[in-house]
Amino acid sequence: MKQPNNRQLKWELARERFGIENRFPPPEKRPEKHIRDILDGILKIEKDDTEAVSLPEIIVNRWPVIAGEQLVKHVRPAYVKKGILYLYADHPGWLAESRRLPKAPLLKKFAAVSGVPKIKDIRFQLDPAIRTFRK
Repeated sequence: MKQPNNRQLKWELARERFGIENRFPPPEKRPEKHIRDILDGILKIEKDDTEAVSLPEIIVNRWPVIAGEQLVKHVRPAYVKKGILYLYADHPGWLAESRRLPKAPLLKKFAAVSGVPKIKDIRFQLDPAIRTFRK
């Protein structure tokens, strides 16, 4: 005959003490997890993958020459990650306009500058530092 485990023995004791009719203990509760751990598992985010490579200083210095007067006023280089240059726009309108720009001329200008790491794509995002509050 199979010996009851410690959990079963505790349940038997509780059944006698409190007059519970059910012979089987309720299922064990799982330990609670932090939402960050759950989302990391779902999205399969790795710590090393999420960290962006710092922006090379040469890109910051040469940005006005590469981008041109109009674009420099509203779009700034943010970071480089896996060969992709991320640029931040300061307004949703400029973000939309920037996304319409052909990327090939910008990529050629970056390739022409010596000291710049190989950039294979450019992506535009709204600058997270800009916060607009509507009342």
